[in-house]
Amino acid sequence: MGARRLAPLSGVVAVVLILAGFAVAGNAPKGTSSVAKVVAFHSKHSSAQTTSGVLLSLGALLFLVFSASFAASVRSVPGGAALCLLGAGVLVVGLTTYAGLSIAMADVVGHVQGSALQVLNVLADDAVFVFLITIGTSAFLLGAAAAVFGTGVLPRWLGWVAVIFAVVGAIPSHVLGGTLDHIGLLAFAGLGIWTLVVGILLTVRAETAG
Repeated sequence: MGARRLAPLSGVVAVVLILAGFAVAGNAPKGTSSVAKVVAFHSKHSSAQTTSGVLLSLGALLFLVFSASFAASVRSVPGGAALCLLGAGVLVVGLTTYAGLSIAMADVVGHVQGSALQVLNVLADDAVFVFLITIGTSAFLLGAAAAVFGTGVLPRWLGWVAVIFAVVGAIPSHVLGGTLDHIGLLAFAGLGIWTLVVGILLTVRAETAG
């Protein structure tokens, strides 16, 4: 099977790497955590945070490959394909920034004041993750939905699933409050499932066509 037929599988590998990255990171402190808790966590788990950052970065790279492959398969809907790529770009910037902050905190813990470490932790948890990543997710899924409806490359139900998660991802954090305070993060999880399904479907179709 040629590289072109395998390209959609990059989405499957991307999801696995990103899941592994978050799993390795463990229960990182929230943005509201105290200085002492942030310092203690990163002092104890610095190696895990570095590993997490590397896995997330590699996952982000492969998600870009998947996005380019998907956009190429739906290029007959230029607006949808373009929005997919733009959304993927925002999402990847968010993921790599989050990964970079994790690695930075692991690297500087014990060498800077705890308050500086807490600032980085707040940026990672309350700014980068809940805004850049969810908005990038929403934009990608909106573009994907338009492409699915406009081409018939994939079953239409995948388009409707993309629309639902895109709407959820567009809900800003801290608006609904309570258990729904970060509801947009559900869209990120939904994108992972959607990518797994689409990556496998496109690979099977490419193999059959070949």
